[in-house]
Amino acid sequence: MINVHLNGDIVRCPDIAAIHKRAQEIRDLHRICKYGYHENTCQSWLIAVRSHKYSGRCCLFGCEDCPGNARRKEIGNKKKSFKIDNQVYRKLASASHFLVKESKNKVLFLTLTFPKFKRKVPDNEINQYFSRYVENLRKNYNCGGYIAVRERGKENHRIHFHILLSIPFIPFAVLNRSWCNTISDICEFSKIALQFDKKALFIKNPTRAMKYVCKYFSKAKGQITDSRLVFLSNNILQKPKNIYEPVTTILKGFKSIYIQQTSDYTTCYRITDNKEFARFCEEFLYPLFELSVKKQEFLYAFPINSS
Repeated sequence: MINVHLNGDIVRCPDIAAIHKRAQEIRDLHRICKYGYHENTCQSWLIAVRSHKYSGRCCLFGCEDCPGNARRKEIGNKKKSFKIDNQVYRKLASASHFLVKESKNKVLFLTLTFPKFKRKVPDNEINQYFSRYVENLRKNYNCGGYIAVRERGKENHRIHFHILLSIPFIPFAVLNRSWCNTISDICEFSKIALQFDKKALFIKNPTRAMKYVCKYFSKAKGQITDSRLVFLSNNILQKPKNIYEPVTTILKGFKSIYIQQTSDYTTCYRITDNKEFARFCEEFLYPLFELSVKKQEFLYAFPINSS
């Protein structure tokens, strides 16, 4: 089976649905329940049968008496951790591509910093302030979508957010003031709490969004925390497409194909040449994901020195 991602990655992997179906058939044949317990040796099921409450195949799953269900709850209650792995990175890249490609507004790449803290703030509380900010942008400033990653600086370990944002024209002073008002409980006011690089303020090209913006997003790759690192608006999430065509058929006629064996079961194919990748998007990727081929025309100018 082939998974096609909007960032251009083509991942050849096993058909997980078929594997699960075959595994279920084997379990049924050998009288093994969904949690992996053999029905002839499961004490809970044997007690239920001996007490004449049940008969036939085990039907305790999901009940309090089921040991597999109890183990599942115990695992679910364990402390969760978050990190940016290859799967999350593909999601970021695909969402970035979609946001820039289909946005009706210009897409900005900004950094939300935290001025001097008034008190020590845990990471999960900092995430709540960020969520309030983007909710304000969505309700009051017609934000069309966002992608953000929380990161700590390498030198001073100051926390900040990189955010890719689709929004109509709003003066930067307003955006900065809105951010400072959001974090006023924990930080002092600053005129430069919201920062940007003039050379990379507007992201117009989807490929540039993936390569340049995701370079910043991937700085947190490998870090493991107990609170969320990645934030995406639901309207831009893009699931990979599952198809069964051979990879050679899909990539026939394209050059500069990079192949990487990512595991014992999966292989990733990627077009590295910019022109070839652009042609691949127009001819295959955009029609597959039902995206518009025509580029968006921007109806306004966004002055950098606006106030």
